[in-house]
Parts: sequence; structure tokens; C-alpha cells
Amino acid sequence: MTLVLVSGINGFVAVEVLVSLLKRGYDVVGTIRSESKTAFLRNKFKAAVDSGKLKFAIVPDITATGAFDEVLKQYQFDFVLHTSSPFYLDAKDVEKELLDPAIKGTKSILESIEKLAPSVKHVVITSSFAAVGNHRIGAAPGHVYTEDEWCPAEWDESIANPYIGYLASKTWAERAAWDFVKDRKTRFTLTTLLPSMVFGPPEQEVESMAKLNQSSSDIYNLFNGSAGPVYGIWAWTDSRDLAEAHVLAIEKPEAKGQRYLIINGKHSPQYFANYIWKHYPERAAEKNVTKPTEKLYPDGGVYDVDNSRSIRDLGITYRGLDTMMRDTLKRFEELEAEGK
Repeated sequence: MTLVLVSGINGFVAVEVLVSLLKRGYDVVGTIRSESKTAFLRNKFKAAVDSGKLKFAIVPDITATGAFDEVLKQYQFDFVLHTSSPFYLDAKDVEKELLDPAIKGTKSILESIEKLAPSVKHVVITSSFAAVGNHRIGAAPGHVYTEDEWCPAEWDESIANPYIGYLASKTWAERAAWDFVKDRKTRFTLTTLLPSMVFGPPEQEVESMAKLNQSSSDIYNLFNGSAGPVYGIWAWTDSRDLAEAHVLAIEKPEAKGQRYLIINGKHSPQYFANYIWKHYPERAAEKNVTKPTEKLYPDGGVYDVDNSRSIRDLGITYRGLDTMMRDTLKRFEELEAEGK
């Protein structure tokens, strides 16, 4: 038995990570904020729950000192996948809602692993392209981002602007993780994964379409005609490829001590509108979806991202935009049919 701890198990990305782990035969304990939140997952993964392959542990506040102590004492884990960190761009208190959960949550789980879980061999942390991208250079045509870069966000601008606050939360949380491993000379090794805007069919619990995760809402609001394309990030990641990367990062020796851009490629939000008009013309007309156009990028172009390290070390085969859109819109239709 190989036992994996997954934090924030009910999240958009974490549910896909769970799917990948179970498919490959791992036993999983997932942390979640309350017992009531487990009901959906207990039903969706009933076979795994009934067989004991999937268990849950309640961690109400990941920023609290020792938040993960009890679960790490209770089980002998081989690996830890830390996926939980907030992503929303309308925070009223950036420090409390974004910075603290990301930074303190990361430090808390690493402290507990080092103190209480000598069996843990390797930790994977879900960071973000936000920890690499430079918000000061915008679309940066001709620039190719690599894993060697870091977001230059500073404290004052982060506190004043929720968007920059999000960038800073991912940057400083990841830096804190690498500093921890280096300074403590930990028994366990570390890998960080850096996805961009994560799209894909939402398989987590969806109470209503109005409560979708942020990135899914960007596509659904367009599909529903309630908003236009949301611009800002020109790179994208498929949630299923990101999930696979988490599993590969604990299986591949090459991943130890590395950070990986998990990026499918660049994209334009206008492409989503074009796809909807092509494949759902009647709905697009009825919902007054943003009109299609061949102009996808600003004059001069946009930055690119080098994902070759992840392909070389992890062996990922990335999905294309058409596949992601096909599967995502099909899932939206299913959720609508369920009355969501």
C-alpha cells in the first residue's frame, strides 16, 4: 500500500488529482474543512470509500498552527500533495483572504510533515504560473517564460490590489516552501507545479452554476451569454493534465527538487467564443454570445511559455484546446440538465 495525503480534496484540481491517484492504485486520505463537505465525494467515489482506498480527515483551517498534525499522526504517509490555496480576484482583505492561507498554509503543512511524518518521502505543492509571470510587462510579445523566473510582486502593491495579491500569494508561498526545504535540510524532497489558468470539465461538487470555480466561470459565463471573454492571462492548463502531473511528480525521480511549468500552451479567451459559435450556433445566437472574430491576440502578439522541462522529465502528453472545450461544455450541459 502506498498512501498519499491530498490537501483540499474537494477542490476543482484536487478532485482530478484524486481520480488520477485512484486509477493508479494509490490509497488516499483527503483533507477537507468539514464532514458535511465529504458527502458528495463519498457518493462519487463510493467504491473507493467502501474498499478503504479513500478516507477523509477534517482540517477546518489550514492556516492554523498544527492544522495537519492530527492527520499526520494518524497515518503513515508516503507522499503529500498540497493543492489547497484560494483563487479568486475580488478579495476585500488581501492579507487575510489570499496571502495568509497560501503562505501560512504551506508553512504549516511542511512544519507538520517534518515534525511528525518521517515516512513522507516527497511533497508536491501546487504553485502557479502566477509565481513566474511578470505583471509589469503585460503581454510581453516575444518573451518566453521558463521555470527560472519569479514574479516580482512587492508587499505594498499586493495589499492594495487583489489581483497582484493573488500573484504574490502564490509566489511567496512557493518561495517559503523552497526556503523551508533548504534551511531545514528536510528528509523529504520537494516538487512544485506551476499551472496557468486551469480549465477543464468541473468534476467537483457544483451547488449551482453561479458557484463554479473562477476559471470554469470564465468559460460558463461566456457560454451562458452573461459575460464576454475575460482577458489577462495568455497561457492555459487542462485540469486533467495537471492532475496527471501531480502523480508523475511522485513517481519520477527526475522531479525531485524541480519546479515545472504545467502549461498546455497559449490561448486567447476570444477562442472560447469562436468555439461556441462553431459548435453551438443556435445557443450562441440565443444567448447573444460574443461574436466570433479571427483576431485572437493583441497587435504584436503575446508571450509564450516553455513547457519542455515537464515533457522531458514527467513525460506529459498535453491535451489541446479543442479537447478541453468539448469536454468542458459537455459537462456544463450535464450540470444544466441536473438543474444546477
